[in-house]
Amino acid sequence: MALPGRAPKDVRLGRGLSAEWTEVPNTPFTGPSPELSDDVDWDPRVRSWWQMVRRMPHAVLWSEMDWHEALVTAYMWQDWYSDFFAEGSIHANKSTEIRRRCDNLGTSMEARRKLRIRYVDTDVPDAAAQADESGAKVTDIKSRRKRLAG
Repeated sequence: MALPGRAPKDVRLGRGLSAEWTEVPNTPFTGPSPELSDDVDWDPRVRSWWQMVRRMPHAVLWSEMDWHEALVTAYMWQDWYSDFFAEGSIHANKSTEIRRRCDNLGTSMEARRKLRIRYVDTDVPDAAAQADESGAKVTDIKSRRKRLAG
C-alpha cells in the first residue's frame, strides 16, 4: 500500500525531462533590431557577429531588454578584440563573461539546447503524402528516406 503524502510536483518549467521546449520556425529573423552605433570603429568580426545575432530565428522571442543585452555583448566583443590586438593578450574574465552572455543569447546549438529552444522546419508536407483508410496523412517511406539521406 502506498504511503500518504504530497502529490509529486509538476516539473514543467524545471530542468527535468518534462520541461517544455520552445519551438521556433527555422527562418531568419527579419523584424526590427537595433543597429550598431556609428560612433565606434567596429572590428569586422564584431560586425559579422552582430549580423548573425540579428538573424537568429529565436530573436523573434526577444524583448527590448534582450536586444539591449545583445548590444552590450557586442560592445564587450569590441573591447575584447581591442585589448587582444593592442596588448596581445586575452583577459580570462572578459572571455568568461562574453561566453556566458552568448550562452544566454542562445548563439550556439548547445546554448539553445540548454535554453530548450528548438528550431522547427516549416516545410510544406511532401507531395507524396497520401490518405490512408482512416483519412490520416501518410508519407511514403521512400520520400522520407530520400529526405533524411540529404
